[in-house]
Amino acid sequence: SVLNFIRWARVEFGIGAGDRLSGANPLHFDNSVFDFYASLFSGAALVPLGREIVSVPAELVRQVGERGCTLWFSVPSLLIYLMTMRQLSADSWPTMRCLVFGGEGYPKAELQKLFDLFHPRARLVNVYGPTECTCICSAYTLSEADFAQLHGLPPLGRLAPNFSSLVLDEEQRLVPDGEVGELCLLGPQLALGYYRNAEHSRQRFAGNPHGTGFEERFYRTGDLVRQDEHGVFWFVGRSDNQIKHLGYRIELEEIEAALESLPQIRQAVCVYHRLRQQHGRIAAFVSSRSPVDEATLRQALRDHLPAYMIPTQIEILAELPKNANGKLDRRQLQQRLAGL
Repeated sequence: SVLNFIRWARVEFGIGAGDRLSGANPLHFDNSVFDFYASLFSGAALVPLGREIVSVPAELVRQVGERGCTLWFSVPSLLIYLMTMRQLSADSWPTMRCLVFGGEGYPKAELQKLFDLFHPRARLVNVYGPTECTCICSAYTLSEADFAQLHGLPPLGRLAPNFSSLVLDEEQRLVPDGEVGELCLLGPQLALGYYRNAEHSRQRFAGNPHGTGFEERFYRTGDLVRQDEHGVFWFVGRSDNQIKHLGYRIELEEIEAALESLPQIRQAVCVYHRLRQQHGRIAAFVSSRSPVDEATLRQALRDHLPAYMIPTQIEILAELPKNANGKLDRRQLQQRLAGL
């Protein structure tokens, strides 16, 4: 699975002996598979960046620049943090030719800032791939024209060679082209299952009655997507973030996208807490670019969302919490909401 992934990655990102890859991903995170093996099998250099460096924005930016890194790979939150702390400028990384990011959504307004900073001398690539499919299985290179039609998150791109997909509805039926369904992936990069967890393996890795060879089984990602006429996948939301509230089916990511479209908001996370009484509550946690209060945000959302999608509460935080992999920590916010 790793060899299949690296063969594709070397070509997709043009990695060669002259490259220097930033090693900012911790070894317990699957992104480090890319850092280590892409450099090893390409004759490129890997520039280790330990936690003591990554945790200090000014030092991280300095090290990446002075050590001549040419390719960067991280979750969007780390890049957004460097921009928020005003450490990253057009001159910071003069040798950088490609910035790769994935693992979570990149809000349009923040992505536009990064694009304006590095385009056209560096390529910006949004990637997608569950750990169960060996790090990355699709990529999309952003262009200036994309921002005119982009609403919400950037495209996931087209699948890498040797991958195929099924997009299924709740009844496990194939959905028509352009319709939303759960993305199920097939190919040689799939894991065999979860270690010592046969029940979870049965739930996520299912048999494909129409497949042969590697196509005999697929992985249910839990990601809701649609595929456009060009074969590009677009992320719609998580199946476990799809809730039923006040009788309406709601994608929490749609509320997050509406919040992140507001000029005052940098990032937003919505969580749902089911109460003992009939209705649960939707809570939004946001980090802001400029001073703003809950009433102002609530009023602004009325121009973007129907009343039943307006969060019950909006909490403004200095920074949204991150987990050990640097991604937004939804579980911590869910626990915070349950304790209120």
